[in-house]
Amino acid sequence: MGKDTGFLEFDKESPPLRPVDERVRDFQEYGTFLSEENLQRQASRCMDCGVPFCHMGCPLGNMIPDWNDLVYRGRWKEALAALHSTNNFPEFTGRICPAPCEDTCVLNEHYTLDAAEKQQKVNVVTIEEIEKHIAERGWAEGWIQPQLPEKLTGKRIAVVGSGPAGLAAAQQLRRAGHDVTVFEKDNRIGGLLVYGIPDFKLDKKVVTRRVEQLRAEGIKFQTGVHVGVDYSVKELRNSFDAILLATGAQNARKLMVEGSDLEGVHYAMHYLPQRNCEVAGDSISEEQKIESGNKKAVILGGGFTAADCLGNLNRQGANPNIHQFELVDMVPRPTPVHKEVNPDCRANILTEKIISDDSGRVKALQAVCVEWTWEAKGTSAPGRMTMQRVPGSEFSVSTDLVFLALGFLGPELDGLLEGLGVEVECSCRRKTFYI
Repeated sequence: MGKDTGFLEFDKESPPLRPVDERVRDFQEYGTFLSEENLQRQASRCMDCGVPFCHMGCPLGNMIPDWNDLVYRGRWKEALAALHSTNNFPEFTGRICPAPCEDTCVLNEHYTLDAAEKQQKVNVVTIEEIEKHIAERGWAEGWIQPQLPEKLTGKRIAVVGSGPAGLAAAQQLRRAGHDVTVFEKDNRIGGLLVYGIPDFKLDKKVVTRRVEQLRAEGIKFQTGVHVGVDYSVKELRNSFDAILLATGAQNARKLMVEGSDLEGVHYAMHYLPQRNCEVAGDSISEEQKIESGNKKAVILGGGFTAADCLGNLNRQGANPNIHQFELVDMVPRPTPVHKEVNPDCRANILTEKIISDDSGRVKALQAVCVEWTWEAKGTSAPGRMTMQRVPGSEFSVSTDLVFLALGFLGPELDGLLEGLGVEVECSCRRKTFYI
């Protein structure tokens, strides 16, 4: 695969980001593109691994060594076909996937340890970038076209939810010959692609382009329809031969501390859709608008949703003294937006209380440092991690806003699942839901 000695001859090279002082003034994508020559050189670094861990680390099972080799040899159309064989929307994943494939790349054994950033991928194959470029090359060359089914089955399928999973399922079902209708409770098709991921990471024109392809393939879309609420499950059952659920995990984890209901405390997935709607030109009422101009903010959570909040706050003109706290023993993963504002990022921080001012608004956040230890054999919970407060480490930070990016516990129970008779099981130990 690739060039036998490519990984020895060439260093990892990522495309430069747009200058910080430029990109913080708009919502355009902050990423740029490598030249074709540079991209082929990067693809040549993919080794002929006996066991391709990248392939196994990819949730989609992308045949990464195969299309790396094809890119290296300039066979772009074949690379696109190989990529599309496992991934309906590589231009999405090439921009926003956390890239577990790169985490499992054999070249990742060469890394640096930094007190602030911990282990970083410094020499891996730039799999995600190559993936994005293959897809964009396909669009530029006109290779990506609607694919109509060769034979119709006469079966009607309902897909509930228009996020990436729902759209991919709808496309596969339609190409198999079924009559497919996608139901979306919001006003735009795309789910988190449209309402959660900021434009500076994923331009919405990229999503619209794919939606139009699906329309051309014969997929029907119904927006503003909340199945189980304003469209009965009985009617859904009577109208379709099969129902596919792709509603996502929208049941946000709660912050169970005093003051979590104060004015100024917001869930990330209330804030991010609002910002995306404003960028799209929608009007937000003054009562609902979450303003952050010149305000101090604390973000709780260390994942990509928390980073998306950070990028939006920075572009809204929030006070640059932003804090980001993560409960577990992992410093929030650095992203391009962290380099834009350089927030106070800390791990092992437990929020104890949110303090109110005289009018019921957030004034400060009180927290404490914690330590995590493994339970030993012979204890009541061997192998589990337990949390202990660090005596004397209590502190508070002044803030006007608190954003909760604490993850999600499963699907919302809004009438759909109950109406369909789908059992939802909660595992208290893992604190997650399974269907």
